[in-house]
Amino acid sequence: MIKGLFITGTDTGVGKTYVACGLAAELRRQGVEVGVMKPAETGCPMRRGELVPRDAVALARAAGVADSLELINPYRFREPIAPAAAADREGKRIVQKRILRAFGILSERHEFMIVEGAGGIMVPLTSRTTFLDLAEKLDLPVLIVARPNL
Repeated sequence: MIKGLFITGTDTGVGKTYVACGLAAELRRQGVEVGVMKPAETGCPMRRGELVPRDAVALARAAGVADSLELINPYRFREPIAPAAAADREGKRIVQKRILRAFGILSERHEFMIVEGAGGIMVPLTSRTTFLDLAEKLDLPVLIVARPNL
């Protein structure tokens, strides 16, 4: 049995969060202890001085988890661009070990993990890695959400 699923898309706005939330809610309904993660989220609005990762919040609600947003979403940025570029513009650095550590903690708490990427599978997460690289590191099968067109 697989321990989770990495959800990505052909591009941004294709419905990754919708699919991930639907899967999390259905697994929860079936009694599966499901955990969720959005390693990096961009395009986060500012509320009360903090960036709000809307996709990560939606995932947590769908899964019914009480895990901290810091574990579910280790990196969040204001600009709606690739995480590597957003981090660079904000003078920050995404450290893949931090993501792997958070995933390790979450996957010990939950029997099944749903991890949602940002943008498409080849979007840069860091200056040297893409979300495809991350999915491989997490050892998760990949589900690609696509638009129904040619």
